[in-house]
Amino acid sequence: MNQHKDERIKVLFVDDEEGNLKAFRTTFRRDMEVLVASSGVEALEILEQEEVHVIVSDQRMPGMTGSEFLAVARERHPRAMRMLLTGYADLEAVVAAVNKGGIYAYATKPWDANDLKLRIEQAFEIHQLRAQKDRLLQQYQQVFDNAADPIVIVDHRGRILDANAACGRLIGMPLEELMRTRFTDHLENASSLVRSLKARRKGREFINVDITVRDRKGDLLDCLMTATYLDKHGQQRDVFQAILKDISDRRQEEKRLLKLNADLDRRVSVRTAQLLEALEDLGSFSYTVAHDLRSPLKNILALSGHLHSHAEDNGDGDVLAFTERISKASQRMIELVDDLLRFSQTNTRDLERRDVELHALVEDLVRQHVPEHRRAEVRIDIAPGTTLLADPPMLLVLLQNLLSNALKFTRTEERPEIVIAHTTQGDRHIIEVRDNGVGFDPKHKDHAFGVFKRLHTADQFEGSGVGLAIVQRIVAKHGGEVSAQSAVGQGTIIRVSLPSSSSAQEAIPFVKVA
Repeated sequence: MNQHKDERIKVLFVDDEEGNLKAFRTTFRRDMEVLVASSGVEALEILEQEEVHVIVSDQRMPGMTGSEFLAVARERHPRAMRMLLTGYADLEAVVAAVNKGGIYAYATKPWDANDLKLRIEQAFEIHQLRAQKDRLLQQYQQVFDNAADPIVIVDHRGRILDANAACGRLIGMPLEELMRTRFTDHLENASSLVRSLKARRKGREFINVDITVRDRKGDLLDCLMTATYLDKHGQQRDVFQAILKDISDRRQEEKRLLKLNADLDRRVSVRTAQLLEALEDLGSFSYTVAHDLRSPLKNILALSGHLHSHAEDNGDGDVLAFTERISKASQRMIELVDDLLRFSQTNTRDLERRDVELHALVEDLVRQHVPEHRRAEVRIDIAPGTTLLADPPMLLVLLQNLLSNALKFTRTEERPEIVIAHTTQGDRHIIEVRDNGVGFDPKHKDHAFGVFKRLHTADQFEGSGVGLAIVQRIVAKHGGEVSAQSAVGQGTIIRVSLPSSSSAQEAIPFVKVA
């Protein structure tokens, strides 16, 4: 066995014969640092001055036998490893040396150099291992004593074997008094501890076990405990180390936040219900007003028509001009009312999702709503067989509004181009309607989907500004998103993103109104 790399073995050899001392020094001085003494008294004096790793003593010496010397050395210098040299007939001396001197080994005389060297090296290795163990124990004890978190060592019956100062502060007891109690005496609902430990076991550890500690004043403290099974110790007792962390402040904060969240959820629920009720009332009011306005407006339109005919018969130019203005205003009001009715209906109608063949739907839409002389301007970039899970009538209204806008805002272009395209991005369907029309200032894109928000004057293009608001509401009811990209004179892109499954929650039908 090789000796320690960084330290020479320091050995003390004790023998009353000068020849034996010289022989030992000559044999081992190259491999070890050798100290010699001719008596037990001299050896004890050396030990007071020098710290040695191994003591080798002859048994038969005048005044103090080897076993007697080793017994004293054990008491005064317990770290040194002790060995006895004796003859075959000195078995009683060996027994005494084992019992009183705590010797590591003995060798018979005359000793064999190689055998004795091996025994000394083995003794030195044990000495070093013990020293390392002592250092580790000292370090552990320092960590244990000075740790900020409470640490307690307990046996399987809950008896406290050791505890640090932080544990005493947690429970509010001096350590001497705490050591006379059981750990379970300080736990609320200690009977459930075993069940909690089993639920949180990972190998030899029990991680983040919720416990409630009752301190000396009776206050309850919420703690997290991580326990480690150390092994069996004296009297075959299972021993555990438990590290506690007081989380009472954190738990109080969690309870406060939970209460705040519960209050907030309740208030949001009440406000949402109130808002939905107000929206429903507003929708009903809008529908009623719009519906009731339509009839008198039609009467006004009809009467202005009669008046216009009468003016033509009489050649009254002023009346003709007035009736034309009344007719245009009435027609405009009727269109506005119709748009308002359609807008209200998108809120009250429930979704009925089913698979829709998009390419076929768009083809029918173009055929029915695009004048024949303009159909060449519209290109459909959708793969045949593409299906969407959507409400078919609402999807048709959405596409109809987008196509109508594109036709309207490209009619002044020399070479109008409109593209209706479809792609997928992850779990989303993307529908785009692109045109090369007049476009609009991009700083107004947030207003494009507002109710009655027009980005062009009535003199330029007709319309009420409800079309894109209807699109936004239909998309929101499907749990999707819609956006606009445009620039003056560079056309417009309306991009609609719809979920590919019905798992997306239907949005609350709030819309931009300003």
